[in-house]
Amino acid sequence: MDNNIAGLVVSFIFLGSIIVFAIALGKFAKVSSETVRKIVHVGVSNWWFVEMFYFTQLKFALVGPIVFIITNSLFTFLDWGKAIGFDDRKRNYGLIYFPVTLLLLVLLQYNGFLSSLACLIGVLVMGYGDGFAALIGKKWGKKKLPIPSGGKTYVGTLAMFLISLTISLVLILTLSSLPLATAVGVSLLIGAVASLIEAITPLGIDNLSVPLICAFIAGVFV
Repeated sequence: MDNNIAGLVVSFIFLGSIIVFAIALGKFAKVSSETVRKIVHVGVSNWWFVEMFYFTQLKFALVGPIVFIITNSLFTFLDWGKAIGFDDRKRNYGLIYFPVTLLLLVLLQYNGFLSSLACLIGVLVMGYGDGFAALIGKKWGKKKLPIPSGGKTYVGTLAMFLISLTISLVLILTLSSLPLATAVGVSLLIGAVASLIEAITPLGIDNLSVPLICAFIAGVFV
């Protein structure tokens, strides 16, 4: 089977598995809607590994993000998300913004503006960084940041910084030839920028701003 076709099959299985898992958590497990939302968020970010290992043609690589956008839009605008507790439409917009980012990064990669590694860093920083930072901040964050966007905590922002730093450093050391000192410096920069942007960006728009800006920062070096 052609790698691009195999990639489509894996993408559809992957998306279906995330949706089924999210519905199962919402329906049968005592898991909050916010936790389910972030599990979906983290899960979708892993699609970039499919993009890296399977796709060699742009037209095939775009299918996954487009399907994600359509599916998540249906969940948001037709209120399908209520089945798993996604009742806040404004919060659900973030579910659309993230696959839009995937689509933009695919286009940037295939047109030579960013490397696949830079895109991977941006996607996973947003997926894992924002996903787990939100859960950590909600559970342990007591004091909120004094910023207009509201709702963000010091603990959550610190978690975003540390997770983004760790993800960037591991990926750069594993998949690039940058020396350790440079890798640490770049990772610190990405972690700082990611946590700042995530803290000040409201209404789920950080699902666009964080991965794109972090990918461009990484793209300067890798």
